[in-house]
Amino acid sequence: MSKLDKDIDVLIQSLSDVRKASELEELLQETLADSRPTDEKFGQIEKVLEAFRSYGLFGQDLVRDLHLLVTAGRTYERFLSLDKAYETYEEALALAERLEDAQNRALLLGRMGRVLTRWGRWEEALSFLNRSLEVCRELGDLQGQAHAAVNRGLVFYEQGQYEAAETAYEEALALADQAGDSKTAVNTANNLGILASIRGDFDAALSRFQTCLVRSQETRHSHALARAYHNMGITHSHRREWNAAMDCYERAFEIARKNEQLDVMANIYMSRAELLLELGDGSIAARCCALALDIHRQVGNHLGEAETYRLLGRLFTARRQWRTAENLLQDSLRLSEEYNSPLGAAETRRDLGRMMAARGRTTDAQVAFGAALEGFRKLGAEQEARKVEELIGEMVGSFSSGTAVETTPPA
Repeated sequence: MSKLDKDIDVLIQSLSDVRKASELEELLQETLADSRPTDEKFGQIEKVLEAFRSYGLFGQDLVRDLHLLVTAGRTYERFLSLDKAYETYEEALALAERLEDAQNRALLLGRMGRVLTRWGRWEEALSFLNRSLEVCRELGDLQGQAHAAVNRGLVFYEQGQYEAAETAYEEALALADQAGDSKTAVNTANNLGILASIRGDFDAALSRFQTCLVRSQETRHSHALARAYHNMGITHSHRREWNAAMDCYERAFEIARKNEQLDVMANIYMSRAELLLELGDGSIAARCCALALDIHRQVGNHLGEAETYRLLGRLFTARRQWRTAENLLQDSLRLSEEYNSPLGAAETRRDLGRMMAARGRTTDAQVAFGAALEGFRKLGAEQEARKVEELIGEMVGSFSSGTAVETTPPA
């Protein structure tokens, strides 16, 4: 048993002494910094948090209870245990309202909104974030306003409302700079770079991400650093600069792995898979998809699942396993539509078109490509729209030459 384990056990055994509650946050931080596997660390953290509840220490000092609940909720969220995080934030919010603690009320409304965003519950998320923003304005809390604004931007972004997202991000960036909140400023600049990349303005996107790299390194903000490298990789991939893209993914993954950023790791797995599919390496791409899918299912990220199904659909298209490919792509489309991701739906319809064209089902392919083209144009994703136009041109040329033929009976 390690010293840390012994410290945790001693703390739990002496919980009848209320003064021991002050040691909770210190022990949680020690556990987070420990080198053991993530699941073992989370087990010890749960052991401490549940012990505090079971020993009946809540209710003796409400201010301390609120602090412990916020700490617990953040810890659950850090490990992507979102159900427990939300439940804990809910309990904390009720206590903050009872204590008339506006600062923590704003914080908790924002954190609950962020969890709801991860679940794709957009209207509820926006409601909580708007309430958080309102309280922060009443308090004159610029940093809190910046947090609420950037999270509102994420909700708009996920729904394909890019102009509204950009407005929210610009507001967040101005507030963060005014408040001296470099962490939020860097995260927001990352998001603005993503929007530039979607528009096809890759030079502007790379400039944003390069700025993020410098500021993240200066402030030692590892999460933003990993995101910036990942986003740079995606932008290089759009330019078909494969070596530069893979180098960025490797840098991003090493940082994310070291800091146990599971959500970032899942996104990098998917980006690697997409790049490998472009290069024709299906076996490693499949492994990357499997690893990403494990994380998405663990945290209930339905849009992440949709994206992974889309990539697997492309993989089975390349293998000419039509039935499996179509089922995966239809599952991806269903989830994208159910959780209102117009970008995901457009990308999946494009890949359905590719699959139908590869089978020689030209009419079905034209329908799918047409829907994808309309979706990309509505979003202002002109670069992706041009790619679909190229795919349509390739299909028409292949059909005219007589090379596009259904090789197996329709599934």
